[in-house]
Amino acid sequence: MKRILLINPSGTEQSGYSNPPLGLLYLGGTLLKGGFEVRVIDGCVAGDGALEKSLAEFRPHIAGITCLTPARKRALDVARRAKGFDKNILTVLGGVHPTIMYDQILGTYDFVDVAVLGEGERAFLEIAQGLPLSGITGIAYRGKDGIVKTPPRVYEKDLDNIPFPAWHLLDLKKYPARGLGIVNGIDLAREPRVSVVFSRGCTGHCDFCSTWRIWRGWRHRSPTNMADEIEILYRDFGMRHFCFADDSLTVDKNSILGLCREIVSRKLRIAFHATTRTDLVDEELLRAMKEAGCYNIAFGIETSSPELLKRIGKNNTISASERAISLCHKIGIRSTALIIAGGVGETWETINETAAFLRRIRPDEVGSVGGLWVLPGTRLYKDCVAKGLIDDDFWLGDDPYLLYTVEHSPEALYKMRDRVSNYDTLFSRVAARVRRILKWNV
Repeated sequence: MKRILLINPSGTEQSGYSNPPLGLLYLGGTLLKGGFEVRVIDGCVAGDGALEKSLAEFRPHIAGITCLTPARKRALDVARRAKGFDKNILTVLGGVHPTIMYDQILGTYDFVDVAVLGEGERAFLEIAQGLPLSGITGIAYRGKDGIVKTPPRVYEKDLDNIPFPAWHLLDLKKYPARGLGIVNGIDLAREPRVSVVFSRGCTGHCDFCSTWRIWRGWRHRSPTNMADEIEILYRDFGMRHFCFADDSLTVDKNSILGLCREIVSRKLRIAFHATTRTDLVDEELLRAMKEAGCYNIAFGIETSSPELLKRIGKNNTISASERAISLCHKIGIRSTALIIAGGVGETWETINETAAFLRRIRPDEVGSVGGLWVLPGTRLYKDCVAKGLIDDDFWLGDDPYLLYTVEHSPEALYKMRDRVSNYDTLFSRVAARVRRILKWNV
């Protein structure tokens, strides 16, 4: 039986927290169903020496490695170490970075054999089955005459056909808790959180995001299928705290209403966090989500300037954002306003307008205000390359990401970030913190 080791490198944590690597667990589910032996290493929680120990004990035939842009160097180091242990191990990289930068990776690092481009379950399964690489769609590899990119893969239309993640391959209770308050009797500060996804893709086309390019549209699971997975995690693994990792969970209102009904009817007392757009919620939907256990929604507001929203390709309105936050206050769901400070066209006037807007709508939290990242696969990156402001060689260096500093210095961006983060007076911020603590029973 062919043995496959799936590795999530360290450094893929977000905001200092880690969740079980959902993408690798999806691969694991598909590979196990295909009859392969699979192990998963999550470098975010595994101890030192876990990779070498697994290589020596498990003796894998294939090493599948998650490669995100900020953590690409660590992913490449894992591939190098795997190939160094046994040159016959087939090293396969997947994730956002190799999907976009496969040519550079395969042309520079001879210890990487294959890059999976985009949705990976079926492509990786065919690699494991030993099919000729030339006949597998949706991959790139190093051929005799150079780098070969096969035709794009037709993605699975019905996500219900994709096997559930192989949750048993990791100890879910080892992951740190993340949250504040008590929801449905669940202490968020003590309960580990697990990520799930109801959909893949996004209906938006923001200039700073590559999701629309990678996923080529938006697809979702059935409410019953999603509820079945949540119930397995709830009853078999004791999980109570969930994060929907969708880019925009509520694109299809009726489907989410159906999911909420499933959660309630099955008596799954859970707490969950979600992310979506402010123009994709209404009172009926938010009330249903609240009843099902939703305690926080992060909204990608970005800025209060209509002109800047247009410039970054964010097809939304300030009135929609104001209404969404107001409804969350009314219904009792926490709201997080995700803001970009220092994006394309940003001025001190627009920064101050955004701070004033936040004072008016008063979200429970403000997050992601650290500036605009310039990432491969985005229209923003393409524009910066065309203007000679960056080239692909940047990704051969050690910097995890590139901050957009075309219009403002890094020092100015830090000041803009602080202006938005501290949009209210110290007294008001302390008072708001006290109100949140009282509101959420901590």
